[in-house]
Amino acid sequence: MNPLNDITILVIEDNPSDQCLLQEHLEGTGLTIAHIKMVETLTEAVGLLSVQQFSLIFLDFYLPDSSGLDSYIRIANINPRIPVIILSGLDDTDISLNAISLGAQDFLIKGEFNAYTLEKAVRYSIERKKNLELIEENNERYDFISKATNDVIWDWDLLTNAVKWRGHGLKNYLSKDISMDLIPGNFWVNGLHPDERKITTYQLYKTILNGGASWEGDNRFLRSDGSYAHINTRGYMLTNADKKPIRMIGCIQDITDRKNAELEARQAKIDADEARKTQEQFLANMSHEIRTPMNGVIGMTQLLGNTILNEEQKEYIEIIKESAGNLMVIINDILDLTKIVAGKITIDKVDYVFADVVKNSIQITRFKAEEKGISLNYSVDKNIHRVLMGDPFRLNQLLVNLIGNAIKFTEQGEVNVRVNLLQETAETVSLEFSVQDTGIGIEEEKLDSVFERFTQASSDTTRKYGGSGLGLTITRQLIQLQGGSIHLKSRQGEGSTFTFYLEIKKGNEEELTSFKNTKATDPLYSLTGVNILLVEDNIINQKVAVKILSNQGANVSIANHGLEGLSMLRKNQYDLVLMDIQMPEMDGYQATRLIRKEFLAPLCKIPIIAMTASALISEKDKCLSAGMDDYITKPFQAKELFEKILIQLAGVRNFAA
Repeated sequence: MNPLNDITILVIEDNPSDQCLLQEHLEGTGLTIAHIKMVETLTEAVGLLSVQQFSLIFLDFYLPDSSGLDSYIRIANINPRIPVIILSGLDDTDISLNAISLGAQDFLIKGEFNAYTLEKAVRYSIERKKNLELIEENNERYDFISKATNDVIWDWDLLTNAVKWRGHGLKNYLSKDISMDLIPGNFWVNGLHPDERKITTYQLYKTILNGGASWEGDNRFLRSDGSYAHINTRGYMLTNADKKPIRMIGCIQDITDRKNAELEARQAKIDADEARKTQEQFLANMSHEIRTPMNGVIGMTQLLGNTILNEEQKEYIEIIKESAGNLMVIINDILDLTKIVAGKITIDKVDYVFADVVKNSIQITRFKAEEKGISLNYSVDKNIHRVLMGDPFRLNQLLVNLIGNAIKFTEQGEVNVRVNLLQETAETVSLEFSVQDTGIGIEEEKLDSVFERFTQASSDTTRKYGGSGLGLTITRQLIQLQGGSIHLKSRQGEGSTFTFYLEIKKGNEEELTSFKNTKATDPLYSLTGVNILLVEDNIINQKVAVKILSNQGANVSIANHGLEGLSMLRKNQYDLVLMDIQMPEMDGYQATRLIRKEFLAPLCKIPIIAMTASALISEKDKCLSAGMDDYITKPFQAKELFEKILIQLAGVRNFAA
């Protein structure tokens, strides 16, 4: 409600001419006056005030039954919320000022006011009284809030530069000898930490000068015990009718606990990052140390398998291959899990023929099923869109993991793989994949735990069937990374069914690039006449690579480290470089950068394929950033190496997944 509407006025004046003059001027103002009541004595006024409410009181100091300040004091004690304007003579100025100091809103000199000045005084008095009441109410609220929050409330008059402070939190920053009513004007500035004082005050004044509506900052502030608290200071601007800032009200909140928690969290993140880097370095070293000899084992096994062998020797070769393959599965599981945990694994978005991926996963696992005498069956819903967009390699990994797991734990019976179309939109298909087996099954109370790391159904399972206990963990996390979910139903002795759901985007048939077209078209992968520089420090890996490549007709030269490789490149002509990463004297990164930056064309553009024993994504990125054209991980399959070489020689860049 507007206090200037329907004003009711009580005039306490015993002089009839002054009464008439006052009423005449009041009626000539633009005020909305509902009623004016005239009384001649203070006693009469007191009686009216006990039964009637007024918007404003005009009070003459000299009345028949009272005079001076006593008149104002008695009126103010009855109802202090009603604004009072003193009607004063020239000789009463000092008394009038005393009355204002006690709470009166204004005083008018008799005979010197007119309708305009009278209206201005009335408006000012009513509004000022209302504002003072609001300030008082706000101060009460401030006190209540400060008690509840221990915050500090401040009120800064920008015109006088005076600051009023309130709040129980002040006791934390004031010396015992300083009263809350006598806080010095430089209290806040001097309390700021010396390192932050200049920039903080600059930012505050800049906000004010630029007409900002609010300001906020986090700082350190001096406590009464000499320590520094972390505080958050917020201020909100009040402006006049011309939009000029005249006042700023705000609060100070102690955020020391929050800041300490943030600092602890930041330090914990730093520690975690350091631990992650240490873990990655350990895995890189472990990968290199294990994969390097494994490359020799698998490579020599492949070479040996291509020689004339008797049946017993062939059996031994197959055993070595299987053992090496099992070991590589465990190594790859550990590396995959590490990449997932570190958030560094990526899901590709390429077009692929969906049925081919499912068929490929069946072909990979069929040999093991046939070896155990298990029937492996699969069916794919014919209504599924032929070409999908996603990561065919990860999908293949999911299916091979689940199918391989089912075959592993099934001694007799069958494994059935089904893919059903659940829903199709213009852009996506929702698919249900299920892998059902007639194997040993899982106890009901252990169904949830099989997806946890390094966990299998029982210790007997580990001893009898082996494995790292990571396959299902990786499977679930890869599914979740693609926005899907996986579920398990099983009963001990009756088999298990793993079901997972994925929503996959439809691919573009026209954009599809056949995987076969990216490979060398020569079925023999002939490298006849190709001059290759192999930069490799491990003697066994040298022998493996030279034998595999020379069998295809390549001419291979060996450099034992990067420095030697650079020297040989300057002296001889080569078509391609196979570059190991970790070597003495000069590693593969340094050698590649020097080739790209310091060698002249066309030598600076010679194709370079990294050969590394590390399978970490960061290693791949480092190789490509150093200027290498492709990347192959040891131990490698000969066919894969031939394909990469021929692609580079054909001028096609193929950054390995």
